[in-house]
Amino acid sequence: MKNQNPFNLLFPLNAEQLNYFNKLDSSCTDIQRAWLSGYFWHSANKKSNNFTTDINKKNANDTLITIISASQTGNAKLLSERLYKYLKKNNKKSRLINAFDYKFKKIQDEKILILIISTQGEGEPPEEALSLYKFIVSKKAPNLNNLYYSIFGLGDKSYNFFCQAGKIFDNRFQELGATPLLNRFDADIEYEDDYNHWSKDLLKSINNIQNSQSCDTFSNKTSSSVILKTNFSKKNPATGVILTNQKITGRYSNKDVHHIEIDIKDLNITYQPGDAIGIWYENDINLVKKIIQLFSIDLSELVKIKNQVITIFDALKNHVELTNNTKNIVKNYANITQNTILKKIVSNESSLQNYVLETPFVKMIHDHPQKISSRQLLSFLRPLTPRLYSISSSQEETPNEIHMTVGVIKKIISDCVYLGGASGYLSQSLQVDDTVKFFIETNNNFRLPENSNLPIIMISTGTGIAPFRSFIQQRDNDGSTGKNWIFFGNTNFTEDFLYQLEWQEYIKKGLITNMHVVWSRDQENKLYVQDKMRENSKEIWSWIQEGAIIYICGNATKMAKDVEKALLDIISENGKMNLDNADEFLNNLRLNKRYKRDVY
Repeated sequence: MKNQNPFNLLFPLNAEQLNYFNKLDSSCTDIQRAWLSGYFWHSANKKSNNFTTDINKKNANDTLITIISASQTGNAKLLSERLYKYLKKNNKKSRLINAFDYKFKKIQDEKILILIISTQGEGEPPEEALSLYKFIVSKKAPNLNNLYYSIFGLGDKSYNFFCQAGKIFDNRFQELGATPLLNRFDADIEYEDDYNHWSKDLLKSINNIQNSQSCDTFSNKTSSSVILKTNFSKKNPATGVILTNQKITGRYSNKDVHHIEIDIKDLNITYQPGDAIGIWYENDINLVKKIIQLFSIDLSELVKIKNQVITIFDALKNHVELTNNTKNIVKNYANITQNTILKKIVSNESSLQNYVLETPFVKMIHDHPQKISSRQLLSFLRPLTPRLYSISSSQEETPNEIHMTVGVIKKIISDCVYLGGASGYLSQSLQVDDTVKFFIETNNNFRLPENSNLPIIMISTGTGIAPFRSFIQQRDNDGSTGKNWIFFGNTNFTEDFLYQLEWQEYIKKGLITNMHVVWSRDQENKLYVQDKMRENSKEIWSWIQEGAIIYICGNATKMAKDVEKALLDIISENGKMNLDNADEFLNNLRLNKRYKRDVY
């Protein structure tokens, strides 16, 4: 390539043009020179604007078109493939995806969606589209005001429910605010000519939309319904609707774990993997009534709490802790009642500690009833405080939902069942469509690495798996290339493998590199996650050398300590260092944000 003449860079006119303008300049007045300057500036700016307009048109034409194939016998799949090639040939940016693989919970992000769908049975969608169908017709479905769509239904007119699946999707899309590009087309067995006409009309309609609107217009379609941001907090909680409340442990499990989903689509709430959700719960009505009855207090008696005059029933239901017994509660109750048995327990610290752990508050007053006033009762009860649970979903995966994994605290004493306050409320009291008050508790110390190429090791037991479900969902949606290794421990394989099918899908997909599970009661000798870690000592050390971040989530008093001891042994053995140096090495990992714990 020849070097450019520096003269040409300073003077972009050739000699003839320069000579002409010199002559013109010598014959012009100052006013004429100013006018010429403005004239040439306007001319140049007009061309620049035309260039910008061309770019905007190009961007509009680059709007991604999603084609979903929902096939029963293969016809919808073949037509979807043909449409994808046809749009590509006409310079349309599109993607083709099978309904089974479609991340339907992100459908509100679509701008143009084409659904080619067959019908089976009595008007039902094909098997591969059932998850999408159930989501769209459910209360979980988001507003689709930003969506343009078209549906091509395949069916057989000899059946009563001709193209019914396409009709259901069409009606539901419009109910959710979407705009059809064309009227839905219901095709019979001989569909070739119909498809050709439809695909051509579809292309024209897409061109009309893209040529008349820039990309900004798509996003502005819902500007009138934008929700103002609300700052929810512990003192100002949001109110969400329960979408799902499902037990996910087996029938014979000795654990009761619930998967709970909360609708947040109209709340403008954001959260990140690693964050927690704070739940403001209510005490069980039967528990409240029993306590009031044991103290011989009138349900409608008025009391004052936080400068509000309310009934004692409301106070016990919404404002004080009733399920966790404490040493101070036992001491105060013993002092007020002068109960000799309780006073003897209180006099011995060890006895008092064991009594508190083994005896719920309501059992204590059942065993040692005494008539006391509402004022005396409220004087030693603690204020009700929210319970925090690790969020078990990524907002990238479920933009309009928050998921929780709740282990129900349960004690059985003398054939009586005593439930934890928050876990009992969430698992037993809340049904689908009920509301719950909550807030987001950020946890910046338990975050995925900013570099998505880094490997991560996640170690958990029981419901400690919750944040790692959100981690894997996030890594999946981010397209992260970093390796992922999960250690998970629980009681029994058949009863307590939380989210088993999801993990198997991620393993099949290649997102989870390693997953080691251990079941403490499935063999004669109990096994735990730390045992499985020691079995994989060399590979764990190799991952650490590669820059892996280690995460632990579970019980603080035992699990977390045992896992940390196993890590120290692994570091000491493979790093050829004594335990003191291994401890310093692990502490350096912590300081460098490569060793993170979320324990409770």
